[in-house]
Amino acid sequence: MLPAQRRARIIEILRRDRIVALPDLAAQVGASLSTTRRDVEYLCLTGHLTRTHGGAMINSSGERARETEPAISSQIERGAKDRIGQHAAALIEPGQTVLFDSGSTTAACARAAMKRGVPFTATTNDLMIAATLAPATQIECHMPAGRVRHGSDTLIGAACLRDLGRLHADIAFLGAHAVAIDGLSDTSIELAEIKRGIVAAADTVILLVDSSKIFTRAFCRFAHVTEIDRIVTDDRISPQALGDLRATGVDVDIVPL
Repeated sequence: MLPAQRRARIIEILRRDRIVALPDLAAQVGASLSTTRRDVEYLCLTGHLTRTHGGAMINSSGERARETEPAISSQIERGAKDRIGQHAAALIEPGQTVLFDSGSTTAACARAAMKRGVPFTATTNDLMIAATLAPATQIECHMPAGRVRHGSDTLIGAACLRDLGRLHADIAFLGAHAVAIDGLSDTSIELAEIKRGIVAAADTVILLVDSSKIFTRAFCRFAHVTEIDRIVTDDRISPQALGDLRATGVDVDIVPL
């Protein structure tokens, strides 16, 4: 297992169990105790975990304000993201103009959309999504101007916002670091500004999030749930969360895992 896969698995386990002893963590990951200790130390240094006596726990403050590096983020809940992406890609109709927000779940949607072979025009602020779509002859892919956010594949900044403000898309696939009944939020003000621009640019906005992000909060709010037309998530969402979201009037598609 690659380091990014191990570290993603550690984050998944600690999000679920909150506090885990190192030997138990190593057994669940399938790695040696020394390797797991090094992975935990790395995740502590990057602000995602906090060491406890003999183990580790999720750093809730770090989760709200830190974006996981792309190599690890792409592996967290990989199966759920792929299923969500496949479901969302099936919603694209031939000839539509489509906005892809930056992120690992929207990237899964882009991969699935390319495999469908449906012609459409795409715009994305994600370098890797653009690289995924570029080889497809049936897809015309555009990118806004902007600067690359440090440590990520995401374009941000005033130039990016300006270009997004000139667009009118049929559909936008949006990501979020956290979803609560009082709003969608992400880890930085600049990211939130770009997502706000994406919401404003599309006739239909579809939020793609795995269930681990639902009913949590991150640093900066960028939209209310009622500004979203549809949410696509997985079937581990709690009945209470599902009911609360649907009570706002938003459609919620549940993808089985």
